[in-house]
Amino acid sequence: MEKSYENIVVGAGFAGLVCSGYLARGGQKTLLLEKGPVIGGRAAAHSFNGYNVVMHLPLVMTTLNNGGGYGWANAAKDFGANIRYHTSREPRLYFKGSKKAFITIPKCLTTDAATNWMIEFLDAARPDLVKDGLYKELFPMVDEILTKDFKQMCEEWDEISVKEWVEARSSNPSIKYLFTSLWAGCVWTGDAEFTWERGSMGKGSVMFRIWIGGQGLMSVAIPDVHKGICEPIANAITNNFGCEIRTSQDVSEVLIENGKTTGVAIKREGKPDEIIKANRVILATTWLDYLNLFKTMPDSVAQTLRMPLNQKMGGVFLITGLNDSITLDGAFFMAYDPQTGSSIQGGCAQNIEQPWNVPAGKQLVWSYSIRTEKDFNRLGLDGIVAEMNENFEEIYPGFKKAIEFQTPPKGAVHPSHYEFSSLPKIRQKSPDVEGLYFCGEATWPMYGQITDGTSSTGANVAKMILGVNSL
Repeated sequence: MEKSYENIVVGAGFAGLVCSGYLARGGQKTLLLEKGPVIGGRAAAHSFNGYNVVMHLPLVMTTLNNGGGYGWANAAKDFGANIRYHTSREPRLYFKGSKKAFITIPKCLTTDAATNWMIEFLDAARPDLVKDGLYKELFPMVDEILTKDFKQMCEEWDEISVKEWVEARSSNPSIKYLFTSLWAGCVWTGDAEFTWERGSMGKGSVMFRIWIGGQGLMSVAIPDVHKGICEPIANAITNNFGCEIRTSQDVSEVLIENGKTTGVAIKREGKPDEIIKANRVILATTWLDYLNLFKTMPDSVAQTLRMPLNQKMGGVFLITGLNDSITLDGAFFMAYDPQTGSSIQGGCAQNIEQPWNVPAGKQLVWSYSIRTEKDFNRLGLDGIVAEMNENFEEIYPGFKKAIEFQTPPKGAVHPSHYEFSSLPKIRQKSPDVEGLYFCGEATWPMYGQITDGTSSTGANVAKMILGVNSL
């Protein structure tokens, strides 16, 4: 007898886990499919040579909405998941070639304090741009960001560029530099020019409120994101609500008949695809997967994805093992090119944030660098890694001599860093196909950033399907 479900969720990352959990808790027969061998998507850890490498940014939680934001923390509590975490240190900012000590991103309790810190940032990066009258012009802009209704801000500003937002309020070049450079880090777009033209004002404002406005925190999972958060959530929604989860399931197609989803097809080696029927299909994959999951792309998705193909950029990721001949700062850091305002590198010493994952007497640093297609073509992966190591040497003298190994760099150029851009996002309920939904980091609306934000999209889709205003 053919098995069928009310919902099939494709992708068991944060968005898929949260969406599946709420649907199952709401009494709906739900199947969660994951292409990889374990749940968690990109949160999975990788073990080698005694290291448990967690190449993942510290988790982000907004402290609005009863302390759990709109994302994974509230969901974990609702599901009864066994989760522990600790708070990460305050991020550090370095300015390449400035020979100045790092500055710490503080938590500011007032608009006055946040405005003054932004001017301190400008003075550290580009003192030539600190002019009389800057505070008076900047204060109302900062106040608007810190006090606007959070959900409304995420909806209204997500598809507005930094340029559009700033130019509607100021023509001051000092303010342009401030927002371009800070948002290059806050939106994870790195390149200052791209951030100005296409960076999402909404997503950058979320991080600004978390880091500087004191409205959130960065945290580290115990023992890691995969085992400490994703697995407990998966266990909770399976045991408590009967959600069915299958791994190593490569979905080849979303099945659509007469404008309505009917289920999915799953690849089977040497055999015909397995067909699983469902009333609804929710895609919680990366946005690039949409290109391969439809025989005929839904019109709204095709139109939305058409624009990003004009601009390409991507991240280079590097993991470095070191001896203990130097002392690392464990805080999450970002390095800036003060002349351009670009955020050229970020990373964290895992041996300090999660010492239980690193052998005694050893140190491990993961790092990323967001680069444009022009940089990829000019330098290649090896050239970008050489620049990253030079930056590390400036931040931590003796770094290169302390290296015991570096993993081969991973990196690829993708269209436009789409998920963090101001380009139109995929709507979570398809206007073209009945029963088709999308959740994850490239969908709208998204109430938060990174892990918290993607989880919020899963919760939002579950609310739509269940027909409720709250969960």
